[in-house]
Amino acid sequence: MEIIANYFKGMLEELPHLLDTTKPVVFFQEGYFRISSTVTTTWFIMLMIVIFVLIITSKLEKIPTTRRQSIAEWITMFIYDFVYSICGEKTKKLYGTFGGIFITILVMNFIWVIPIFTTPTASYSTTLALALIGNSYVQFAIIREKNIFGYLKGYFEPNAFMIIGNVIGIFAVPLSLSMRLFGNMFSGKILDSIVMIALPFLVPIVFSLLSILSAIIQAYVFTLLLTMFTGEGIE
Repeated sequence: MEIIANYFKGMLEELPHLLDTTKPVVFFQEGYFRISSTVTTTWFIMLMIVIFVLIITSKLEKIPTTRRQSIAEWITMFIYDFVYSICGEKTKKLYGTFGGIFITILVMNFIWVIPIFTTPTASYSTTLALALIGNSYVQFAIIREKNIFGYLKGYFEPNAFMIIGNVIGIFAVPLSLSMRLFGNMFSGKILDSIVMIALPFLVPIVFSLLSILSAIIQAYVFTLLLTMFTGEGIE
């Protein structure tokens, strides 16, 4: 009984310091300019994706003869079919960007499997930046299809009184997207840490599998919502 009591006592002593484990490591800071582990991990992920794309798309042929090209075509068609189911004929202009967003967020969500890296999407600054970039592209895609006058006209539909709600919607979309992604990834990281402290044996494996599933779902939902906003705006 004393061993069990000491175990739980130690666990309770670790819990107050749990949030400290989620803070990024700051490598350099000058005023408001800061380079942290979140930033460097994001840079690494972008570089890794660029190298992967260059390798997988090199020396392509009309008829696939390598597994590398088959994988590249499968990824492309998966993203294309996903966007086509929402945006229809406009997909050719859209699926590249949405595919890039999906893959980037997916890798960011999964980078925690490498112990030396932190999850960028567990930081609100990262999810807010992703949401602002995504929403900016949505507005750009709508303007490209409807021209600037058609775009502005949409703020007065179905009547002029809707302009307030439509303008608020521009700011509500990135706020909602960023908070949803950040909240799920941050809470998942906290939950995993608590489980590792309380039950550091078989149970964390189950929670790790749930974290993997959550990482896929969050990347999918983020991209799905951006695609839906674009499809609705274009129509």
